[in-house]
Amino acid sequence: MELLWLMAAGVVFLVIYYQIDQKRRRALWIEQLRESWGKVPEQEYEEEDLRRIARYYEMCRNGEYSLDDITWNDLDLDEIFMLLNHTHSSVGEEALYRLLRTPVSDEAVLKERDRLASLFAQDEELRLSLEKSFSSMGKRGRQALCDYISNLSKQPLRSNGVHYLGAAALAASAVLIAFAAPVGIAALIAVLAFQIISYYQQKGQVETHFASVAQVVRLTVYGREIASLKEDGLAAYLESLGEALNKLEPIRKKSRLIVMGSAMGGSPLDVLADYVKMLLHIDLIAYNQIVALAKDREQAIWDMVRVLGEMECGLAIASFRVCLGQWSCPVFCGTEEGLGLFGEELYHPLIDRPVPNTVCAGRSQLITGSNASGKSTFLKTTALGAVLAQTVYTVPGTSYRAPFYQIYTSMALRDNLIGGESYYMAEIRSLKRILDRGSDELPVLCFVDEVLRGTNTVERIAASAQILKSMTRQNILCFAATHDGELTWLLEDCYDNSHFEEEVTDGDVLFSYRLLPGRAQSRNALKLLGLMGYDRRVLEDAEAMAKRFLETGIWTMNKAEQK
Repeated sequence: MELLWLMAAGVVFLVIYYQIDQKRRRALWIEQLRESWGKVPEQEYEEEDLRRIARYYEMCRNGEYSLDDITWNDLDLDEIFMLLNHTHSSVGEEALYRLLRTPVSDEAVLKERDRLASLFAQDEELRLSLEKSFSSMGKRGRQALCDYISNLSKQPLRSNGVHYLGAAALAASAVLIAFAAPVGIAALIAVLAFQIISYYQQKGQVETHFASVAQVVRLTVYGREIASLKEDGLAAYLESLGEALNKLEPIRKKSRLIVMGSAMGGSPLDVLADYVKMLLHIDLIAYNQIVALAKDREQAIWDMVRVLGEMECGLAIASFRVCLGQWSCPVFCGTEEGLGLFGEELYHPLIDRPVPNTVCAGRSQLITGSNASGKSTFLKTTALGAVLAQTVYTVPGTSYRAPFYQIYTSMALRDNLIGGESYYMAEIRSLKRILDRGSDELPVLCFVDEVLRGTNTVERIAASAQILKSMTRQNILCFAATHDGELTWLLEDCYDNSHFEEEVTDGDVLFSYRLLPGRAQSRNALKLLGLMGYDRRVLEDAEAMAKRFLETGIWTMNKAEQK
């Protein structure tokens, strides 16, 4: 009797300990969610991970404008995505990548994203409820979530007739034993053998797709948690989500027959469930029914994915804003008075202690300045501000005003060694793709760093001047950085000039990284040779050659320099 009491006490103790531990784990989980809010996400991604995340964007492309690969890579937008990626689920992560890859020109869409982000920023309880559900959905699987879903709906329909006949044969052979035992036992053994062999044969063909079922079901389970929330600010989202989930409820119910049991679980009930599935094929029957339902209700699955993705993107935008600190909502204007872009104190969010700059571009801009003075960073900062304005309605800076644009860059090209394409060929292809968009109704905002640097000086200046000028004749606002001061004079009728400069001291070069009006008046290439310890004669001869060229317009080398 005492032993029974001790066993009962042990069971009670284990139950209480389990409940306390679960409560502790839940409190820790919530605290981690709270602590991560507004912080730079810690998760790092390999190239393979980013390709997987991009699959939803690639799958949903339908000819709409999106950032091309050149622009995406020039602006280091993989890094920006990781900075933005305060998501806890695959559905949110893939939706966020697609959102960042597809700038929009519909202000109503952007303002709705802003409203959603503002709602989550103000209501911590609502935010935590959503984050818990999305965290439970998790980031799982070797494939993209969208591939799991599309793979499920692409599976061929299989008849359950053979499974029903097998179950009926089992029942019939069991009944036959009562009337003719030897015959019934032989029939039962034959049917059992057939059921077991056919079970493993057919399960081997479809088992890899059980993961697709699990992914969809996980979304429906935790999506139901979200749909049950009472929040007026999410009414439209919750209604759409509820409608989709109601259509998918049969899939969730039938999935229980697939996931029930597992000999790996070790309990007698798990082992029994596995034997039942083996003999009656109930998981295969359920799988075939789920495939039929998934095909019939595929739109409901994608509707669920879309709504959940939009909601978690709102959470990511809200957290990103806290992480930025200084940010503003963009103001979009028409093009009735021409193209332009105006931003105050714009900065790059990936740079530690960035130097903000103000942009006042009523027409195309030519940026000059010395090496390492900040030209390329300025172009990237302004371009990124435009991208974030038209995607997450959030600009790093105090203000931003511009029309809606298609955004293109040509900044960090490389020789295509495998394809045998030179740097110059890559450049002219890159610039041509921008010019081809200049006749579109939606204007183009482009950023070009060192136009045609891959060819000789004379042809570079001539071609660059004509290409840049042709952009101003089209529906294009161009920001171009160059070392060729000649362009500032050749293009002064259609480009405004701005520049960066530096101060060279006895032993150092000091950069302000502040954009200034007008042409650059200083050069630092030769001075940097001296600071790096080059032979004094190299420096003096180079300075003499440069001086003669500026005076005569002809490159010459005197006898002393030839020695």
